[in-house]
Amino acid sequence: DRIILKDPKLLKKLNLSLKKLLDLEIVLVTPVFLRKILKDPALYKRYLAYRPTGMGASKKRFIMLKDLKFKKTFTIHGDEVGKGPSNILPFLGQLLSDKPEMTYLIQELENNWHPKYQSKVMRFLVEKMKESQKLWGPYLCKNFILETHSELFVLQLKKLVQKGLLSPDDVSINFISRNSNGNSEIHNLPLNSQGGFE
Repeated sequence: DRIILKDPKLLKKLNLSLKKLLDLEIVLVTPVFLRKILKDPALYKRYLAYRPTGMGASKKRFIMLKDLKFKKTFTIHGDEVGKGPSNILPFLGQLLSDKPEMTYLIQELENNWHPKYQSKVMRFLVEKMKESQKLWGPYLCKNFILETHSELFVLQLKKLVQKGLLSPDDVSINFISRNSNGNSEIHNLPLNSQGGFE
């Protein structure tokens, strides 16, 4: 909360990305917004239930999420949306930074995500990687190491190679198994230009 509250540029970038990915928008809760909450019993009940503490939030300034998927939009706090959207905020904040030479180690990004959103998140990662390659070249771009149990993530990578959005050299798929001695073995599964396993 603290970082988003202090950085309007980051808030704008996050909102563009969240709208594209999840049909969500971050709302900065200020005294003006609180006056609106006081007039709306349902919003006020949510506000009382939240009672933001820690993370730099105060009762006068904190963030909520507006869900844009429905005809009548409604505002909710992070505790009500599950771990998926609330886990992705810090990740997107780092991903949208202007720092080159970043390697992101991401564990089970698919947790608490519907398959439709898993593919959107994967496409978004590829877009950001490609943007950084154009800006800083292939050796200074953002890199991602994803640990996943999701077959859908692997299939999405294969599809992106097949469509030409990624080259087989951009991707390294590794399967880890346990051998008879109880040790882990890494098996690289290279892709061809059609996105199929070699």
